Amino acid sequence: MLFDDIGSFPLPEGITRDWIFKNLDTREYEEMVQRAFLMKVNSGVECPNYPQFQDMIEQFMTIIKNPEYQDEAYLVSKKHAIIKELEAVEKIECNSVRVCVTGPFELYYKELGGVIYDDILSNLATSISRFVENAVRYNNVKCVSIDEPSLGLSPELQPTQEQIKLAFEKFKFDVDIQIHLHSPLFYTNLLEINEIDVIGIETAKDRRAMDLVDLNDLEIHDKKIRIGVARSDIDGIVAEFNAKYNVNAWKDKKLIAKAIEEMEDVKTIKNRIIEAYNKFADRIAYIGPDCGLFSFPSQETATILLKNTRKAIDEFREGR
Repeated sequence: MLFDDIGSFPLPEGITRDWIFKNLDTREYEEMVQRAFLMKVNSGVECPNYPQFQDMIEQFMTIIKNPEYQDEAYLVSKKHAIIKELEAVEKIECNSVRVCVTGPFELYYKELGGVIYDDILSNLATSISRFVENAVRYNNVKCVSIDEPSLGLSPELQPTQEQIKLAFEKFKFDVDIQIHLHSPLFYTNLLEINEIDVIGIETAKDRRAMDLVDLNDLEIHDKKIRIGVARSDIDGIVAEFNAKYNVNAWKDKKLIAKAIEEMEDVKTIKNRIIEAYNKFADRIAYIGPDCGLFSFPSQETATILLKNTRKAIDEFREGR
C-alpha cells in the first residue's frame, strides 16, 4: 500500500483564490505549486497529488465552459484539457504523481442539479477523460482519482446504473483509477464498473465507515480500496482539543500545531492502519488523510499531519 494524499493544500500566507485566478499563467504561481508539491514529498508522501489550490469545480468548469475551448457544449477540446498544476509539477524531478480530477457527476450536479440528461453527462465525462488522457502521458503519473463527493450523500443525485456506466466507461487508462467517495454507501454501485480499480473511503473521522464495505465484494469484483487513516477535519480536531483543555487554539498558531500533534498522533494513526489492514489486508492499495487539507490554517500545520501519517506507516511496516 502506498501513502498518497487527496490533493488540496493550504494556500501560502497572503495568497487568495482570487489571486490564483488572476495569476494562473504566471511563473509565480508555477513556483508556488512546485514548492507545495515538494512540501508533500518532504513530508513522506509516496504518491503525492499535485497541490490543488483551485476550487474543485471551477478548476475544470472554467475551461470546459469556455466557448473558445469547446468542441460543443460541455465538451472541451483535448488540446485545452490541461491541468496547469500538473504541468508545473512535471518541470521538477518527481518519481510518482497522483492526479485528482473532479468527477462528471459532481460537475453535473453543481452545474445543473439532480435531473440527469445523458448527453450532457456524456460530454462532461468525455471532457474529464481528456484531462486524464493528457495527464497520463507523463510516465510518473501512477494514479488518477475521480472525486465524487456527492454520490451517496446527496438525495437529489440518484443516477441509474446505466448512467454510472456512461460516466465512467471513458476512463480506460493504464494507471490506477481511484474514485474518492465521501460516503461508502455508494460503493456497491461501482463494483461492476471495470474502469475503476480502487474505491476510496474516509474512515479516520468515523471508523464505522469500514463496516459498510464488504471485503468479499472487493475480492469477487477484483477491486482495491483506499483507506483514510488520518483526519482532515481540522475544525473537529481543534474543537476536541479546545474542549479537552478549555482553550481557544484558534488564537494561537502554536496551539493549533499542538492540537494536530496530539489529536492525530502517530500512535492513533497507526492503530487505524492496523484496524484497516486486519479487515482488508492486501486489498488496501493506498492510505492517507481522509480528504484534502485546504482548510488547514497553514501549509506548515498540514505537513504535521502528513509527517505523522508517514511515521505511522513506517512503524506499521516495520512491525509486520
